[in-house]
Amino acid sequence: MVRNEQVSVTVDQVNENFEIPSSANRKYWDREYAEHNAIPSSNRGDPSKALIAAQAQLDYESVDIALDLGCGNGRNAVYLANQGFNVYALDFSTESIARTKERIARSSVSDSIEVLLADVTEGIPFTDNSVDLVVDSYLSCHFLEEKSLENYFTEIRRVLNTDGQFYWAGLGVEDEYYQNIADSHPANNVIVDPLNSIPKKLYDARNLDVELPYGQVPALAMELLFQDDVDGDSYQRSIVSAVFDN
Repeated sequence: MVRNEQVSVTVDQVNENFEIPSSANRKYWDREYAEHNAIPSSNRGDPSKALIAAQAQLDYESVDIALDLGCGNGRNAVYLANQGFNVYALDFSTESIARTKERIARSSVSDSIEVLLADVTEGIPFTDNSVDLVVDSYLSCHFLEEKSLENYFTEIRRVLNTDGQFYWAGLGVEDEYYQNIADSHPANNVIVDPLNSIPKKLYDARNLDVELPYGQVPALAMELLFQDDVDGDSYQRSIVSAVFDN
């Protein structure tokens, strides 16, 4: 899902003695899917609640090819294929790819999904203007280097066709579980989850046009609040999502 090297950088507004990794090492994501399942969505079968909530803003009738970037366990890829799309599911974690293939094999849409092992921070392996819909469900919220995020969004704009759409989702600043962690970190809405050592940035739905360097104001920005369990305890979770028209 993110770069496969471990690099430490000082993030804006971080205490001078506190450094966080700029991304998660691939081994942490492999362990998340193989052992931890600390992130609820790592082991969830239903598609993302926020993706379903954004469906009215997404022009599914115009979609032929969809990319699911950072596909996790394949739950969103199967959902998208059930909408009648040809789906390419990408991830850089071999364990994630294995879970995705298992889920696809149990589905009725296996002929509509192709799974690719790829690190999208090194580029999206598709030609210009070749994709109708790009889905980023909790992927780029783990890109903490501004340059990496800018390059990633440039790649998305490149592969999207003229009338394509980009769906993005991350965790919100109101998320109770992550805020408990953020309160102990002297960083500005940046945390490292102690359950799996994976870093991420928390976002505010009111500021996505500034915080996401996509180059335009989102057609939709929303926050979804709901109760969910993490490591045996219940928290109010916050998902922030956006839809950009190309």
